[in-house]
Amino acid sequence: LFIGFGFPYEGPAPLEAIANGCVFLQARFNPPHSSLNHEFFRGKPTSREVSSQHPYAEDFIGKPHVWTVDYNNSEEFEAAIKTIMRTQVDPYLPYEYTCEGMLERIHAYIQHQVGEHPCSPGGASPRDPHAWPPVDSLQVWVSETHHACTETCRQHGLVCEPTFFRFLNKKEVFLQ
Repeated sequence: LFIGFGFPYEGPAPLEAIANGCVFLQARFNPPHSSLNHEFFRGKPTSREVSSQHPYAEDFIGKPHVWTVDYNNSEEFEAAIKTIMRTQVDPYLPYEYTCEGMLERIHAYIQHQVGEHPCSPGGASPRDPHAWPPVDSLQVWVSETHHACTETCRQHGLVCEPTFFRFLNKKEVFLQ
């Protein structure tokens, strides 16, 4: 059992523990940590909210390898510990952290580097056949009130892609 005490955020140790067959237990932050309520983020140019010590592990690995609980709720904490102690897990390494996954990312990065497009002041245009990710892969979903776009994308099995924001953040698109 590898227990996270809330910091450092998104460090490699929980991933190493999971890859070696440990369960990672971490605290849920309620409210999420951000530049509005936590000293670590204060003054940093981000509005990101962090829901736990390792949101990637929470969202993309999850149980049985990652348990995210309210450390202030002794019943929830104790129930999680008891269940974890009865659970046998095998070592787990997410694909994106394997050598093959890393090489795949490097290949995509090299193959799809986009510099300034000579005909477009903001880079490649939506009609550019070399744009990456391809604009025809764009899917638009309307989030529920108080839901972040990343949460809505995840609910639909997608990853929020900031590259598309420049095509979406326009009055005409919002009116549609």
